[in-house]
Amino acid sequence: MDRDDIICPCVDVTVGEIMDAYEEGATTVDAVKDATGAGSICGACLDNIEELLTELKSK
Repeated sequence: MDRDDIICPCVDVTVGEIMDAYEEGATTVDAVKDATGAGSICGACLDNIEELLTELKSK
């Protein structure tokens, strides 16, 4: 995924914003939701957020 890709279209959160939130300590979906708002409207992106977090944790 590219940093500029929108992962949550409801609130326009990008992959890069989630990566930044992860680096600042948001290591769970709930923490990402609190930090960025991603996944807080319809929830359709929650699986994608979880996948991204799994990728980041494996690095």
